[in-house]
Order: sequence, then C-alpha cells, then structure tokens
Amino acid sequence: MTEKEKNDYFYVCSLIEYIARQTKNKRRVIVEALGKEGIEK
Repeated sequence: MTEKEKNDYFYVCSLIEYIARQTKNKRRVIVEALGKEGIEK
C-alpha cells in the first residue's frame, strides 16, 4: 500500500466519522447511505 493510498483511506474514514457525529447517526448508516460506489469515488 502506497502512502497516497493510506492517506486516501484515512481521509474517507475521517469523513465518515465526521458526518456521523454531525448528523448523530451511526457510522454504518453513513456507509450504507454512501454505498460502495460513493466510497470508492
């Protein structure tokens, strides 16, 4: 795994965590809402 890939994963995880806290939802709800294609983008 390259350094860029590590940074990308960290960004996505941090974004999911932030959105979940702001909307007072569980992280899995955010992941389900984004879907696989949304996360891969």
